[in-house]
Amino acid sequence: METIKKAFLVFMLMIVTGALAACGGDSANDNSAKPDTEATDTDTTESGADASAENVEPTDPNFDKILDLLKEAGVEVGEKTTGIADIAGATQVMNVVINGEDMLPFQVYMMEPGSENLKSAKEKGEVTMEFEGQEGQIPMEVKDDFLYFIADGHPDHDKVYDVMVNDFSQE
Repeated sequence: METIKKAFLVFMLMIVTGALAACGGDSANDNSAKPDTEATDTDTTESGADASAENVEPTDPNFDKILDLLKEAGVEVGEKTTGIADIAGATQVMNVVINGEDMLPFQVYMMEPGSENLKSAKEKGEVTMEFEGQEGQIPMEVKDDFLYFIADGHPDHDKVYDVMVNDFSQE
C-alpha cells in the first residue's frame, strides 16, 4: 500500500511539474523586454491607407442630414463624434450614440466613390476592416457613398436602418 502511495505522489508531482513547465513560457521569444526599434512614424499602413487619417472628422453636411432624419423619426440621438478610419477608402467617419446605448454606437463611413470596400459593400454586403494589424470581413450596409452599421442587438436597429434605406439620400 505504501508503494502505491509513493507512486501516486511521484505521478502527481510529474503532472504539476509538466503543467508549470508548459505555463512558464519561452524567454528567448519574449519581446516585451526588447526596445522597440521599428519605425512607427510612417505615412501609410500595410494596406496603403493613409495612416495620418486614422481619426477623420465627420464634417460633410450629409452626416448632419442623417442625424436630423433620425431625430425626425423619433430616435434619441447623442453627440456626433469622430470615428477611426479602420476601413480602407474611408474619408470621414462618424460615431453617434443612439438611445443612450453607448456600447452599440451607430457608425457611418463616408467612402471614396471608387474604393474597393465601397464596391464590395454594394456587391457582397461586406467590407475588409483592419484592427490591430488583423484584417477581416465584416457585414456593412451601403447607401450612396456611405457605409453604415449598428449592431443587431441595438433596440433601435430597425428604425435606424429604415431611415437610412428610405429617407436618406446623399447630397
